[in-house]
Amino acid sequence: MLTIRTRVAAVATVGVVAVALAGCVGTSDAPSADGDVTLTWWGWNNFQYEQVIDEFEAANPGITVEYKNYAFDDYVTALRPALTGSDGPDVFQMQPGALVTNFGPLAVDPSEHMESVHGVDWQDRFYPAGLEALQADGEQVALPNYMSAAGLVYYNADILEELGLDVPSDLDQWEADCATIVEAGYACLAHGAKDGWVNEDVFLSLANSVSPGLVYEAIEGDTSWTDPDLVAAMTAWGSLFTNGIVAEGATAMAEYPDAFSAFLEGNAAFVALGTWNTSQTMTAAGIAEAQKGVSTPIDNVFLSAPFPAAESGGAPTSPFGGPDNGWAVAANTPSEEAALAFLDFLTTGYGQENQASGGNIPAVRDVAVSTEDVVDPRQVEDIERQQASIDDLVGLRQIPYPDLDAALIDALSQVAAGAATPEAALESVESVSAGLDRE
Repeated sequence: MLTIRTRVAAVATVGVVAVALAGCVGTSDAPSADGDVTLTWWGWNNFQYEQVIDEFEAANPGITVEYKNYAFDDYVTALRPALTGSDGPDVFQMQPGALVTNFGPLAVDPSEHMESVHGVDWQDRFYPAGLEALQADGEQVALPNYMSAAGLVYYNADILEELGLDVPSDLDQWEADCATIVEAGYACLAHGAKDGWVNEDVFLSLANSVSPGLVYEAIEGDTSWTDPDLVAAMTAWGSLFTNGIVAEGATAMAEYPDAFSAFLEGNAAFVALGTWNTSQTMTAAGIAEAQKGVSTPIDNVFLSAPFPAAESGGAPTSPFGGPDNGWAVAANTPSEEAALAFLDFLTTGYGQENQASGGNIPAVRDVAVSTEDVVDPRQVEDIERQQASIDDLVGLRQIPYPDLDAALIDALSQVAAGAATPEAALESVESVSAGLDRE
């Protein structure tokens, strides 16, 4: 049972990396509320929230924060009745895609508050993708917590060095490397194909290699899903399961913990993930936390590279992503001024230093990810490259239309299992896309 000094109610736990803070402590520039106020804060993914609460309360006397932590599915179920009733959160976590679509209308646009505190150019502090992904109907319904990008493959540098292999730049080279890797007794790409979200990440990586940005036109209904370039990407997806790149048994594996654990334990040379995994693969504190979930000592050096090109000689994928999640103020909060002050603290103040200390990419440009805790000097450049890529994201990870998202996930599963051709699978996706009401 979780007990902490501050007033925190936890109904479920999520995995967070316990990383000691680096750098100085920030303070809130937002105006304090008059009188004593208690804010209720809800979320599912929150790094060092006890320390965040302590710092905010110290900087804002008279405001108390109570945090309630959920498992994600429980969070989504509880949120709508809470936001339309009288017992909901004042500040709550938001995610690009369906959550913005469904819950954005129940949030306060913080733009006026941000302008009053930070000036008319307040938006310039943020990465544009972080703000754009948290907008609905022309309003800013949340502010980003931290940024993340997919389109990466993480690799075990020790395995590649042992076998004299370079990081592959396309699938043909990867297939040849995988033959050497498997012959040496390792799995090649650990992949949890049981999870639709990671299948989608890999497909978007392939699609953004073949024709950067085209898949987003299809998502919005401006291009057919049967476009030859998308068929090429789906064909490349299927080939991962037939040419020895994806490890055997992938369709029965989850990405977490199965595939990721195989990678951390040194049993697989690659795993396809994104920047959110940098802490647990490149920092001493993050690896120490990850060690709690695996039995074999984690003693390899891990690095990242762009996901290999779908076509021989082609360009590796363009990074895609945006805010991993964000924070919003409930429209029905009785304490809007205090809630906006806390939102500001999370997204421009101490909250951003906190994210940087844990290896996450801050939502604001002027805070750099900490590299003081890396386990190998090569990882400093790797992390800096990851943060720089946030300025050049080709699109989002999330598909904002639930029916289309489900159709694509099903199509990917069918192709991976050999139950449908790439063409037939994408025809089914196009059928769903054509029937969507995107207004």
